[in-house]
Amino acid sequence: MTELQQRLSTGRGKFTPDYPDLGTGPVDYEDAISPEFFAAEREAVFKRSWLYVGRSERLPRPGTFFTRELHGLASIVIARRRDGKVNAFHNVCAHRGNKVVWQEHPQEESKGSCREFACKYHGWRYGLDGRVTHITNEQEFFGLDKDSLRMPPVHCEEFAGFIFVNLADDPVPLRSYLGDRLLELEAYPFHKMTQHYGFSAPIRGNWKLAVDSVCEWYHPPYVHARFIAKDIAKAEKLVPPVDAYHYDLFTPHMLTSVPGPPPLPPREPGTAGPAERDQIWVYKLFRAGLFGPDDVPDLGPLPDFLNKGNIRSWGNDQFWLFPNLSVQIWARGFYITYTYWPEAVDKHTYDIDLYFVPPTNAQERLAQELVVDSTIEFAMQDVNTIEATQQGLSTRANQQFHLSDQELLIRKFHKTVRDTVTAHQTRNTHKEG
Repeated sequence: MTELQQRLSTGRGKFTPDYPDLGTGPVDYEDAISPEFFAAEREAVFKRSWLYVGRSERLPRPGTFFTRELHGLASIVIARRRDGKVNAFHNVCAHRGNKVVWQEHPQEESKGSCREFACKYHGWRYGLDGRVTHITNEQEFFGLDKDSLRMPPVHCEEFAGFIFVNLADDPVPLRSYLGDRLLELEAYPFHKMTQHYGFSAPIRGNWKLAVDSVCEWYHPPYVHARFIAKDIAKAEKLVPPVDAYHYDLFTPHMLTSVPGPPPLPPREPGTAGPAERDQIWVYKLFRAGLFGPDDVPDLGPLPDFLNKGNIRSWGNDQFWLFPNLSVQIWARGFYITYTYWPEAVDKHTYDIDLYFVPPTNAQERLAQELVVDSTIEFAMQDVNTIEATQQGLSTRANQQFHLSDQELLIRKFHKTVRDTVTAHQTRNTHKEG
């Protein structure tokens, strides 16, 4: 063990035995390759869970709106009404089923502001609450109950500036769904970080495999060696020991806390040294890297819910909001959201959004952009592995896989998905009986 690893080591021991219901034996990945399970998962999980669709800052004033395309599930309009409340509704016209809100290309998401929405097909109009306000040639119809016509509503709630929707008929309230541990997020100053950078990519792999890739830090010396050290043996020695991390499970959600390097000390101009084709030199030049800018913004005292594991040289807390959202709060004063939108058993869309305190000068802006570039590069290196894993699993040549203690969240996550599907199927069987 290197000096760095000795300094970060806690001697805590394994976490998995603390959760005997998870077991420690081999697992299978049939839930990532079975089309039948994918269909069941869509019904049990995505049509009945609270799904994150965007930040409240996207709706700064009454009349602002944006759409979200939840592939294979729904097209949704999220709008801020005149009374300031945010609501959501299916993007479907009550006349002939046309999509109401879109711009040049119906399949693409859109945003903007308006007083009401107008269908491009026959001119029907809808208010910011989704209700019909105008029917073209209304007198030509038969027995219309205009007051009952609308774009179908979708349950929508805000929490800590995050907007969630739920496609179920009668979901549990959002705050009940989140639970006490996640409700603590309200104490974090998300509202101060309005500088946004976003990235989206189609991935040829099951969405759960992408979640798996950021639930453990077993892989970085091999997948991300160029960020750590060119020599794999050296990279292995620079990664914190397995007991330097912290895990917490609060079903159906979970958390992992990760150590990280301390910020670089202040640097005199021109002291970065000669230019090198080296990621570490670039980090020193821009005073930023994968773990964030070295010049950390003053956010005031951080809330007590962070770093509950008392990690030495704390880097970030990654909160997993079931089923498909990660909120990653970094020690250096920024946060990232990761969302995973399944489209098929072997395909999903991967969204990464980074939020910073607005920069006050060019140096701060460049530092933020380097963090963004590093994060995207890191993620895309994972993507290659996700697609390779999907191809390997799909052969079913090997159907038993072994997870280490630091892959605890992967074991838990897949079990939660399977349990949710089983519970839904059991309820349906009882109803039919």
